[in-house]
Amino acid sequence: MIDLKNGDYGMKIGIVGGGSIARKGYLPLLVSWPSIEIAGICSRSVKTADEICEQWHITFGTTQLSELLARGIDAAFVLTPTPNHFDMVQELLSAGVDVFVEKPATQSSSQTHSLADLAQQKGRVFMVGFNRRYAPLYRQAKELFRNRRIGFCIVEKHRTSAYHTSLLNNYLDDTIHLIDLLYYYCPDPQPVHTSFEMSDGKLIGASSTARLEGGGIGMVNTCLQAGSWQERVTIHGDGLTVEVNAFRELRIKMGDHEEVYGIDRPGRWFPELAERGFSGEIEHFFDCMRTRAEPETNGEEAFKSQQFMEKLVAIATPAAGPGL
Repeated sequence: MIDLKNGDYGMKIGIVGGGSIARKGYLPLLVSWPSIEIAGICSRSVKTADEICEQWHITFGTTQLSELLARGIDAAFVLTPTPNHFDMVQELLSAGVDVFVEKPATQSSSQTHSLADLAQQKGRVFMVGFNRRYAPLYRQAKELFRNRRIGFCIVEKHRTSAYHTSLLNNYLDDTIHLIDLLYYYCPDPQPVHTSFEMSDGKLIGASSTARLEGGGIGMVNTCLQAGSWQERVTIHGDGLTVEVNAFRELRIKMGDHEEVYGIDRPGRWFPELAERGFSGEIEHFFDCMRTRAEPETNGEEAFKSQQFMEKLVAIATPAAGPGL
């Protein structure tokens, strides 16, 4: 285990889950992270575990979480489908392991709150992977409004096709990123209204509004019939407008003045996993392990965002139109 007193910052981690998010967002970074040893991978299938071990040069693969725990890991990255999160995270925390779990933390805010309480009882670091909060331009937008009142905040995510069969399914597994961003920029928003549209048993669009502290308005919009994948945040207040077009452009508007920033600089390449916040969130997790500090996106923060999401769904009404 980690010996902070003697300055030993080496960490043994386990990876639980071998799907696309593990392969695209986490394994490329973790296999080359300084002072990190990947002790093993746990997957539902032997085939997946073997494939990942071969591709990423990991020496141990298993289908049993208990066998991964027996490797003496300090932390685990839980990157499985959401229905598996609660039981796995609970087992890991109970065994004294720090846990990073991909969003959403669980299938319900009550489960997430239970895990947050367990982490506190066990003195474990428990972090939820809301990578947008660690994306450089999204963080810069928040900094620009540090001492300003937000009067209007719009968060949007659009896709070209619909695959979720309900509003809850979409808001929990996909739009939760943007709902969490609204909570990040505007703490404690109060739900006002949600409208959604279904077609052929699939959600094709939704819009939610919330009341912000001090009387502002927040909006969450998603369309599943867009011409291309799009994600953006627009914030207005105190004579300032900030727009973030994920993940590469930030616009600042004030009066007749407009500035445009990106993360690319002449002669410098900014890795995609850094601009999307994956590098930042992993670094933050390891820093919290070393210092025993609470992560920015700990279980309690994840609970608040998830509870807000559930309230938006609870007040939802279908929009009038064909196909309903």
